[in-house]
Amino acid sequence: MHPIELIEHVAFFILVAIPLLLALALRGKWRLGMVGVALLIVMTYGTFYFSRPVLIAERVAEDKHLVDMYLAEQYPDETYSIRTIPFRADGFESKNPYTIYVTFTNEPNAEYFYRVDEKNDVSISGFTGNVQDFRFK
Repeated sequence: MHPIELIEHVAFFILVAIPLLLALALRGKWRLGMVGVALLIVMTYGTFYFSRPVLIAERVAEDKHLVDMYLAEQYPDETYSIRTIPFRADGFESKNPYTIYVTFTNEPNAEYFYRVDEKNDVSISGFTGNVQDFRFK
């Protein structure tokens, strides 16, 4: 489990525990109200927790399409491969799911990182490669 998920689960437990503990101390309508608040928190968190992977996957697919259109416009004669990370798979929890990785066939040792911002502007955010391939003079 990723540390951020652990923090989310602890915060959820605390948010649910507070109204439930208050429900033990209160009487009548207030007790029922606190149980209702706890149920509302559980339903809200459940909706958020189960819909978030779908929303991330949709945004990553849209970003991948925008990067593909950008590369086709900027480098029409180049061939390249685009990949994204499996953001819910083990070993990839710490990676940013919104980074798109591009490898050009004429530069197989270099991989470029692209990002899409809120305005759908595509920009390069970094690259990896063999330093010996780049001659700085």
